[in-house]
Amino acid sequence: MIPVEQFLLSPAAYATAAILGALFGSFANVCVHRLPPTDEHPRGRSITWPGSMCPACGTAIRFYDNLPIVSFVVLRGRCRACRAAIAPRYLLVEASCAMLFVALYHVVVGLGTEAIQIRALSFVVYAAFTVVLVVIAFIDIEHKLILNKITYPAIPIFYGLGLLLPGHEWWRGAVGAVVGYGLIRLIADGYYLVTRREGMGYGDGKLLAMIGALCGAKGVIASLFLGSIFGSVIGITALLIARRGQATDDDVPLGRVEIPFGPFLAMGALTFVLAHTWLIPIWL
Repeated sequence: MIPVEQFLLSPAAYATAAILGALFGSFANVCVHRLPPTDEHPRGRSITWPGSMCPACGTAIRFYDNLPIVSFVVLRGRCRACRAAIAPRYLLVEASCAMLFVALYHVVVGLGTEAIQIRALSFVVYAAFTVVLVVIAFIDIEHKLILNKITYPAIPIFYGLGLLLPGHEWWRGAVGAVVGYGLIRLIADGYYLVTRREGMGYGDGKLLAMIGALCGAKGVIASLFLGSIFGSVIGITALLIARRGQATDDDVPLGRVEIPFGPFLAMGALTFVLAHTWLIPIWL
Protein backbone atom coordinates (compact mmCIF):
# COMPACT_ATOMS: atom_id res chain seq x y z
CA MET A 1 0.00 0.00 0.00
CA ILE A 2 1.47 3.36 -1.06
CA PRO A 3 1.87 6.14 1.55
CA VAL A 4 -0.98 8.28 0.15
CA GLU A 5 -3.40 5.36 0.30
CA GLN A 6 -2.20 4.50 3.80
CA PHE A 7 -2.95 8.05 4.93
CA LEU A 8 -6.40 8.15 3.29
CA LEU A 9 -7.41 5.05 5.24
CA SER A 10 -5.82 6.12 8.55
CA PRO A 11 -7.34 7.79 11.64
CA ALA A 12 -5.41 10.94 10.69
CA ALA A 13 -7.51 11.22 7.54
CA TYR A 14 -10.69 11.13 9.62
CA ALA A 15 -9.30 13.88 11.86
CA THR A 16 -8.44 15.90 8.75
CA ALA A 17 -12.01 15.45 7.50
CA ALA A 18 -13.33 16.76 10.83
CA ILE A 19 -11.06 19.81 10.71
CA LEU A 20 -12.03 20.53 7.10
CA GLY A 21 -15.70 20.17 8.03
CA ALA A 22 -15.34 22.70 10.85
CA LEU A 23 -13.51 25.13 8.54
CA PHE A 24 -16.13 24.85 5.83
CA GLY A 25 -18.77 25.13 8.53
CA SER A 26 -17.25 28.48 9.45
CA PHE A 27 -17.52 29.53 5.80
CA ALA A 28 -21.13 28.28 5.75
CA ASN A 29 -21.86 30.56 8.71
CA VAL A 30 -20.58 33.53 6.73
CA CYS A 31 -22.90 32.61 3.85
CA VAL A 32 -25.89 32.15 6.17
CA HIS A 33 -25.25 35.53 7.78
CA ARG A 34 -24.47 37.59 4.68
CA LEU A 35 -26.30 36.16 1.67
CA PRO A 36 -29.96 36.73 2.68
CA PRO A 37 -31.48 40.14 1.86
CA THR A 38 -32.02 42.64 4.66
CA ASP A 39 -33.52 46.13 4.84
CA GLU A 40 -30.01 47.60 4.80
CA HIS A 41 -28.71 45.22 2.12
CA PRO A 42 -31.62 44.17 -0.15
CA ARG A 43 -29.32 42.03 -2.30
CA GLY A 44 -27.37 40.54 0.56
CA ARG A 45 -23.71 41.22 1.24
CA SER A 46 -20.36 40.03 -0.03
CA ILE A 47 -19.06 36.85 1.59
CA THR A 48 -15.45 37.94 1.09
CA TRP A 49 -15.41 41.58 2.26
CA PRO A 50 -15.27 43.01 4.86
CA GLY A 51 -13.70 40.59 7.28
CA SER A 52 -15.56 38.95 10.15
CA MET A 53 -16.81 41.32 12.82
CA CYS A 54 -19.06 41.24 15.86
CA PRO A 55 -22.67 41.92 14.80
CA ALA A 56 -23.26 43.78 18.09
CA CYS A 57 -20.31 46.16 18.37
CA GLY A 58 -18.71 45.94 14.92
CA THR A 59 -15.26 45.03 16.28
CA ALA A 60 -13.14 43.07 13.82
CA ILE A 61 -12.69 39.49 14.95
CA ARG A 62 -9.05 38.48 15.21
CA PHE A 63 -7.87 35.20 13.76
CA TYR A 64 -7.42 33.50 17.13
CA ASP A 65 -11.04 34.34 18.00
CA ASN A 66 -12.26 32.99 14.67
CA LEU A 67 -11.18 29.36 15.04
CA PRO A 68 -14.11 27.05 14.29
CA ILE A 69 -15.70 25.49 17.40
CA VAL A 70 -12.61 26.18 19.56
CA SER A 71 -13.07 29.96 19.76
CA PHE A 72 -16.77 29.65 20.60
CA VAL A 73 -15.97 27.30 23.48
CA VAL A 74 -13.01 29.35 24.77
CA LEU A 75 -15.00 32.61 24.65
CA ARG A 76 -18.05 30.84 26.12
CA GLY A 77 -20.20 32.09 23.28
CA ARG A 78 -19.49 35.79 23.79
CA CYS A 79 -17.66 38.54 21.92
CA ARG A 80 -14.26 39.29 23.49
CA ALA A 81 -14.73 43.04 23.03
CA CYS A 82 -18.31 43.76 24.12
CA ARG A 83 -19.29 40.42 25.73
CA ALA A 84 -22.45 40.25 23.62
CA ALA A 85 -23.79 36.72 23.15
CA ILE A 86 -22.84 34.93 19.94
CA ALA A 87 -25.73 33.03 18.33
CA PRO A 88 -25.53 29.27 19.07
CA ARG A 89 -26.11 28.71 15.35
CA TYR A 90 -22.41 29.39 14.72
CA LEU A 91 -21.34 26.48 16.90
CA LEU A 92 -24.15 24.25 15.60
CA VAL A 93 -23.24 24.78 11.94
CA GLU A 94 -19.51 24.23 12.49
CA ALA A 95 -20.02 21.12 14.62
CA SER A 96 -22.63 19.73 12.22
CA CYS A 97 -20.35 20.14 9.21
CA ALA A 98 -17.45 18.53 11.09
CA MET A 99 -19.57 15.49 12.01
CA LEU A 100 -21.11 15.24 8.54
CA PHE A 101 -17.67 15.34 6.89
CA VAL A 102 -16.47 12.51 9.13
CA ALA A 103 -19.60 10.46 8.39
CA LEU A 104 -19.24 11.10 4.67
CA TYR A 105 -15.57 10.18 4.74
CA HIS A 106 -16.31 6.91 6.50
CA VAL A 107 -19.10 5.94 4.11
CA VAL A 108 -17.50 7.10 0.86
CA VAL A 109 -13.79 6.46 1.50
CA GLY A 110 -13.63 4.07 4.44
CA LEU A 111 -16.37 1.71 3.25
CA GLY A 112 -16.03 2.32 -0.49
CA THR A 113 -14.90 -0.40 -2.87
CA GLU A 114 -13.72 1.68 -5.84
CA ALA A 115 -10.14 2.77 -6.40
CA ILE A 116 -8.94 5.06 -3.62
CA GLN A 117 -8.64 8.02 -6.02
CA ILE A 118 -12.29 7.62 -7.06
CA ARG A 119 -13.36 7.42 -3.43
CA ALA A 120 -11.42 10.57 -2.56
CA LEU A 121 -12.96 12.44 -5.51
CA SER A 122 -16.44 11.27 -4.52
CA PHE A 123 -15.87 12.55 -0.98
CA VAL A 124 -14.89 15.99 -2.29
CA VAL A 125 -18.05 16.17 -4.43
CA TYR A 126 -20.38 15.06 -1.65
CA ALA A 127 -18.63 17.31 0.88
CA ALA A 128 -19.27 20.35 -1.34
CA PHE A 129 -22.88 19.21 -1.71
CA THR A 130 -23.17 18.96 2.07
CA VAL A 131 -21.91 22.50 2.66
CA VAL A 132 -24.39 23.94 0.17
CA LEU A 133 -27.25 21.98 1.77
CA VAL A 134 -26.27 23.25 5.22
CA VAL A 135 -26.20 26.86 3.98
CA ILE A 136 -29.61 26.50 2.30
CA ALA A 137 -31.14 24.78 5.33
CA PHE A 138 -30.04 27.37 7.90
CA ILE A 139 -30.99 30.33 5.70
CA ASP A 140 -34.42 28.76 5.26
CA ILE A 141 -34.73 28.24 9.02
CA GLU A 142 -33.86 31.87 9.81
CA HIS A 143 -35.46 33.68 6.86
CA LYS A 144 -37.88 31.19 5.27
CA LEU A 145 -36.07 31.74 1.98
CA ILE A 146 -34.30 29.45 -0.47
CA LEU A 147 -32.17 31.87 -2.47
CA ASN A 148 -32.04 31.65 -6.26
CA LYS A 149 -28.47 32.93 -6.22
CA ILE A 150 -27.52 29.67 -4.50
CA THR A 151 -29.74 27.13 -6.27
CA TYR A 152 -29.46 28.49 -9.82
CA PRO A 153 -25.66 28.11 -10.11
CA ALA A 154 -25.66 24.99 -7.90
CA ILE A 155 -27.90 22.99 -10.26
CA PRO A 156 -25.49 22.99 -13.26
CA ILE A 157 -22.43 22.79 -10.99
CA PHE A 158 -23.61 19.64 -9.25
CA TYR A 159 -24.83 18.18 -12.52
CA GLY A 160 -21.28 18.56 -13.84
CA LEU A 161 -19.70 17.22 -10.65
CA GLY A 162 -22.05 14.24 -10.77
CA LEU A 163 -20.54 13.24 -14.11
CA LEU A 164 -17.23 12.69 -12.30
CA LEU A 165 -18.73 10.03 -10.04
CA PRO A 166 -18.69 6.34 -10.94
CA GLY A 167 -21.87 5.01 -12.52
CA HIS A 168 -23.40 8.43 -13.21
CA GLU A 169 -24.66 8.52 -16.79
CA TRP A 170 -25.21 11.96 -18.30
CA TRP A 171 -29.00 11.67 -18.31
CA ARG A 172 -29.42 10.83 -14.61
CA GLY A 173 -28.74 14.34 -13.37
CA ALA A 174 -30.86 15.95 -16.09
CA VAL A 175 -33.84 13.71 -15.35
CA GLY A 176 -33.33 14.18 -11.61
CA ALA A 177 -33.39 17.98 -11.89
CA VAL A 178 -36.57 17.94 -13.98
CA VAL A 179 -38.30 15.47 -11.68
CA GLY A 180 -37.25 17.42 -8.58
CA TYR A 181 -38.65 20.72 -9.76
CA GLY A 182 -41.66 19.14 -11.43
CA LEU A 183 -42.78 17.26 -8.33
CA ILE A 184 -42.79 20.38 -6.18
CA ARG A 185 -44.62 22.38 -8.85
CA LEU A 186 -47.32 19.71 -8.98
CA ILE A 187 -47.65 19.61 -5.19
CA ALA A 188 -47.54 23.40 -4.73
CA ASP A 189 -49.91 24.20 -7.58
CA GLY A 190 -52.29 21.39 -6.59
CA TYR A 191 -52.39 22.62 -2.99
CA TYR A 192 -53.12 26.17 -4.14
CA LEU A 193 -55.92 25.03 -6.45
CA VAL A 194 -57.58 23.11 -3.62
CA THR A 195 -57.07 25.56 -0.73
CA ARG A 196 -56.41 28.89 -2.46
CA ARG A 197 -53.45 29.27 -0.10
CA GLU A 198 -49.77 28.94 -0.78
CA GLY A 199 -48.19 25.89 0.83
CA MET A 200 -44.80 24.83 -0.49
CA GLY A 201 -42.76 27.46 -2.27
CA TYR A 202 -41.07 27.05 -5.62
CA GLY A 203 -37.76 27.45 -3.80
CA ASP A 204 -38.26 23.90 -2.51
CA GLY A 205 -38.55 22.79 -6.13
CA LYS A 206 -35.26 24.46 -7.04
CA LEU A 207 -33.63 22.79 -4.03
CA LEU A 208 -34.96 19.39 -5.16
CA ALA A 209 -33.75 20.14 -8.69
CA MET A 210 -30.27 20.71 -7.24
CA ILE A 211 -30.51 17.44 -5.33
CA GLY A 212 -31.68 15.64 -8.46
CA ALA A 213 -28.86 17.12 -10.54
CA LEU A 214 -26.36 15.20 -8.40
CA CYS A 215 -28.36 12.29 -6.99
CA GLY A 216 -30.76 11.60 -9.85
CA ALA A 217 -34.49 10.89 -9.68
CA LYS A 218 -33.97 8.22 -7.00
CA GLY A 219 -32.30 10.80 -4.80
CA VAL A 220 -35.20 13.19 -5.37
CA ILE A 221 -37.82 10.61 -4.40
CA ALA A 222 -35.80 9.47 -1.37
CA SER A 223 -35.20 13.08 -0.24
CA LEU A 224 -38.88 13.96 -0.58
CA PHE A 225 -40.00 10.79 1.22
CA LEU A 226 -37.44 11.06 4.03
CA GLY A 227 -37.92 14.82 4.29
CA SER A 228 -41.66 14.29 4.74
CA ILE A 229 -40.98 11.84 7.57
CA PHE A 230 -38.53 14.21 9.27
CA GLY A 231 -40.94 17.08 8.72
CA SER A 232 -43.84 15.15 10.21
CA VAL A 233 -41.94 14.19 13.35
CA ILE A 234 -40.02 17.41 13.95
CA GLY A 235 -42.58 19.76 12.44
CA ILE A 236 -45.56 18.50 14.42
CA THR A 237 -43.51 18.66 17.62
CA ALA A 238 -42.50 22.25 16.83
CA LEU A 239 -46.09 23.16 16.03
CA LEU A 240 -47.30 21.78 19.36
CA ILE A 241 -44.60 23.65 21.24
CA ALA A 242 -45.39 26.86 19.36
CA ARG A 243 -49.09 26.44 19.98
CA ARG A 244 -48.50 25.87 23.69
CA GLY A 245 -46.51 29.11 23.80
CA GLN A 246 -49.39 30.89 22.06
CA ALA A 247 -52.09 29.39 24.25
CA THR A 248 -53.50 32.83 25.03
CA ASP A 249 -53.44 33.97 21.41
CA ASP A 250 -56.54 32.73 19.63
CA ASP A 251 -55.55 34.53 16.44
CA VAL A 252 -52.81 32.00 15.60
CA PRO A 253 -54.42 28.68 14.63
CA LEU A 254 -52.22 25.62 14.92
CA GLY A 255 -52.51 24.69 11.27
CA ARG A 256 -51.35 28.12 10.06
CA VAL A 257 -47.94 28.21 11.74
CA GLU A 258 -45.31 28.25 8.98
CA ILE A 259 -42.41 25.81 9.08
CA PRO A 260 -39.88 25.79 6.21
CA PHE A 261 -39.60 22.47 4.37
CA GLY A 262 -36.14 23.11 2.92
CA PRO A 263 -34.22 21.89 6.00
CA PHE A 264 -36.15 18.60 5.95
CA LEU A 265 -35.39 18.10 2.24
CA ALA A 266 -31.73 18.76 3.02
CA MET A 267 -31.84 16.19 5.83
CA GLY A 268 -33.46 13.70 3.46
CA ALA A 269 -30.80 14.31 0.81
CA LEU A 270 -27.95 13.88 3.31
CA THR A 271 -29.53 10.69 4.61
CA PHE A 272 -29.74 9.40 1.04
CA VAL A 273 -26.09 10.23 0.37
CA LEU A 274 -24.94 8.57 3.60
CA ALA A 275 -27.11 5.47 3.17
CA HIS A 276 -27.55 5.22 -0.60
CA THR A 277 -25.88 1.80 -0.68
CA TRP A 278 -28.85 0.44 1.27
CA LEU A 279 -31.53 2.79 -0.09
CA ILE A 280 -30.93 2.36 -3.81
CA PRO A 281 -32.36 -1.20 -4.02
CA ILE A 282 -35.62 0.08 -2.51
CA TRP A 283 -36.16 2.40 -5.46
CA LEU A 284 -35.25 -0.05 -8.24
